[in-house]
Order: sequence, then structure tokens, then C-alpha cells
Amino acid sequence: MLRVGNLSARPGEKTFGYLETAQSRSGMRLDIPAHLFAGAEPGPTLMLQGAIHGAEIIGSLAILDFVAKADPKAIRGNIIAVPVVNRAGFEMGTRGSLVDDKDISRLMPGNRDGSVSDQIAYVYFNEAIAQADVLVDFHAGARTAYERYVLFSAEADPNNLTLMERRRRKLVVAFGLDQAAFFPPGTFGSGAAKAAIEDANTLQVTLEFGGGTGWFKNGEDNVRDAERGIWNIMKAMNMIDGEFESDGPLCTVYEAGVVIWKPPVDGLFIRDAKFKDELKTGDVYGRLVDPYTGDLLAEMRTPKDGIVIPSGQEWPTVGATSIGILGSIERVEDRRTMDLSVSFE
Repeated sequence: MLRVGNLSARPGEKTFGYLETAQSRSGMRLDIPAHLFAGAEPGPTLMLQGAIHGAEIIGSLAILDFVAKADPKAIRGNIIAVPVVNRAGFEMGTRGSLVDDKDISRLMPGNRDGSVSDQIAYVYFNEAIAQADVLVDFHAGARTAYERYVLFSAEADPNNLTLMERRRRKLVVAFGLDQAAFFPPGTFGSGAAKAAIEDANTLQVTLEFGGGTGWFKNGEDNVRDAERGIWNIMKAMNMIDGEFESDGPLCTVYEAGVVIWKPPVDGLFIRDAKFKDELKTGDVYGRLVDPYTGDLLAEMRTPKDGIVIPSGQEWPTVGATSIGILGSIERVEDRRTMDLSVSFE
């Protein structure tokens, strides 16, 4: 029996319902939609998560496409598929929740006595995430940037990997993209939420997938490849049989150590560098111009050599924000020679 809070599914059964979490002061329910697949045979538990940032929905579409095809009778193990975690942000098209102006993804393991988002994080973490062996967390560039890479936590000692790190290396490559990246510790905040997830013995892999202005026109391939990655992860975890499908034999892993920040001036952002461009120290990544006169307000130059990983930014660009990330190649993995199977026995 697979149980997630108030929801359950018997072996060989698929069910759908809403994980009861919290409500706003006005009484609006923010329960989380969840599809449960209890496999006919025993195996690990895979969790699929979309739109914990409400405007990042390519993963949500991929999860729904997957849900329409998956057959619990053909699966070894269990799947918890959540197309939209942050319903308040999703319905308003915002990253965080407008109910309390918080980012649920930063709140794990949550707080049962906190605000609405804290309570949602608490129930969701304890009832769903904590029982998963693997969490595939889909993000995207939303309306601001085009991104296409598997993101994972930096390894403490690459020459002496823990069991979780060894498993994660395989799943990062198994997903099927030609790019993966990790941020040096502390690049974007403390990482306390990811640490809480790993302390619960749940292996997390994050996808930064698609987005950018015009993504509705160019998003079909990204949704398809996001779904392809779900099936690949299941193959690696021995939940189903089949051959891996991918962008190609190689996966380039980047240390995403160069963040380009917007200077303290607002204006129309013009990006000169494109996705996968190789830049040298001092190259112009982008410019801010006065949107009415065309006058140059600022140039943003790269502080170090690097390759453009995400690209783009919404305009006009206002406030403190990162507008570009560059990476240096840390290693290249070859799917033709790498053992991608991961055991959770």
C-alpha cells in the first residue's frame, strides 16, 4: 500500500487526489494535487515534482503527459507525481506564493506552526518527500531565461563520493540531457532546504528546463524531453525495462561558478551572449539601456572565462537579480561506457 497523507493506492493501482495541507486566513484551500502509482511489484519510490515555483510549468506538462501513459501494473515500485506544488503561485503566474510572499522550495522541512507556506512545506515534506528514494524536481526559466541542464548539489569531495553522491552522478547522466551543472556552495543562499531533503535520505535531482520569452512557441521539444527523462530515471532505478534515450552519448558537467548580477540601475536588458557561447574575461554579456531614449545605462561584462548556461532575462529588468550564469567544464561523462543502473535494495 502506498500512502501519502490522506491518499492511498493499492499494488497495481493508480489514484488521484489532493494532499490536505493548509488554508489561507480567508479559507482558501491550497491542498496539493497528487497522482499515486503503486507498482504491481516491489521497488523504490520515485517522486516527480512540478511548479514549486508557480510560473515554471514545463515540468508540470511533462508530468501530466507521463501520468496519462504510465501503467502501475507495469511498474516495479511506487511513483508520487505532483504536477503543481505551489497552487497559489501557479494560478497567479508568480514564482512564490502571494498568500504570504514565501518560496515553498526554500522552507523544507517546513513548520507546522508557521505561515501557510511553512505549513504546506511541513505536510508535503513529511508525507511525500521523506518517503521517496529519488525526487525529480522540475524547474524552468519561466518567462525570464532559457535553460536546459540537470542541476545537482556540489559534492563534498569528488574523489571520495558518498553512496548518495554516487547514485546521483548516475541519475544526472541517465536523465538524458547533454548538460549538467552544480553551483559552488553558497552561490544562491544556504542550501538548507536541500540539506533537509538529503538528511531524510531522499536523493534530489533538479531540472532547469526551457523557458524564456517565446517559450510557448518553442516549448514542445522541452516538454517531450522532460518526459523522456522521467522514463530514463525509471529505467536507471530498475522500475521499468528499456533502452535509454538521450541528446547524445556525452553529458558535459559544468561548475556553474560565475554569476553575472545586474548593476544598481534599471532599464531595458539586451543580452548579447547566447546559450552555449564561450566568453572570455571582460566580454560583454549584456547591456542595460534607457527604454525610451536608447542611451546606454550599463554594460555587464564577464568577470571570468566561461560558457553561457542559462540565457536571457525578462525586460524591463528591475531590482536586484542575476542575469546570467557561466560555467567551466568539470568533466564529460560518456553514456556508452558508464553504468547507469542505480540500486536501492
